[in-house]
Amino acid sequence: MGKRGKHHGKRTDSGFASQGAARGGRGRLAGKMRTEPAGRRRTTVPRGVSPNRRHGFAGGTRPYDYSAYESEPATPEYLARLFVRHSFPVTARQLERFWRYYELLRRKNASLDLTRIMGIEATTLKHFIDSAIILRWFEPEGPVLDIGSGPGFPGLPLAIMREDCQFILAESREKRIGFLREAIAGLELRNVRLFPRTVREDSPLGDEHGLPLGDVVTRALEAITPTLGRILPFIKPGRQAVFLKGPDCDAEISDALSSFPGIFDLTGDANYRLPGTDQKRRLPRFRKLPFPPTARKSRVSVDF
Repeated sequence: MGKRGKHHGKRTDSGFASQGAARGGRGRLAGKMRTEPAGRRRTTVPRGVSPNRRHGFAGGTRPYDYSAYESEPATPEYLARLFVRHSFPVTARQLERFWRYYELLRRKNASLDLTRIMGIEATTLKHFIDSAIILRWFEPEGPVLDIGSGPGFPGLPLAIMREDCQFILAESREKRIGFLREAIAGLELRNVRLFPRTVREDSPLGDEHGLPLGDVVTRALEAITPTLGRILPFIKPGRQAVFLKGPDCDAEISDALSSFPGIFDLTGDANYRLPGTDQKRRLPRFRKLPFPPTARKSRVSVDF
């Protein structure tokens, strides 16, 4: 995204506004809106946008206009207020990186289909805070492996918040690999490396990044059991696999515990809400136990 302090977009009185950001209205879609029923209430949506796109989902080849999903122009100052609104403190250095990260997502999403979440409000809460808030429940030990990182969640927000810890982003999809390379360089994150392959029990992860790993984090990838199977050869005994889940994951937890008796145990299971919302989350954390070499492995091994 360029060197620190260089932002894409034009300078405004309140800071740098993103390309396509609303400036006193709804950007290019101003005057081209219609009101449609949505249950008992009515909502204003851009004309010509599919039902999925109206709710912030990807679809088609039409360029995304993030301003249609923002209540005011996207600026670094507004981003700072959003973090305050959700009781999530960040330093000036962290704020600058989150802003550049948002700018990059905004510019690249239309061509790469990186995320279904659009607009600075939703991105701040459902990507940045939703990823980094897990630091309230565990102290990471690096290198931390983020499996199936996609456009960098949760690994990049965690790396922004914890410069003292090393992170490895594992992603196998070509477009997202290119995006992650650009993000790591643009955000000047010296504590982040990329593993551009699928993580399996026979992956060359150890050859390229050394063994053993510290903690493992993953969000919205797959069930818990197959993920534990992937990381079994790499994670250090005593370290944790941390899963960012929705509230209904009891069956996954039970299956994982029955699949790895004496190998992984459940060391924590936080139930919480995203700050300032009623959106529920779970954070089950599994610890790898010391075990003999002949202990059985997971019954599941899959690619993502």
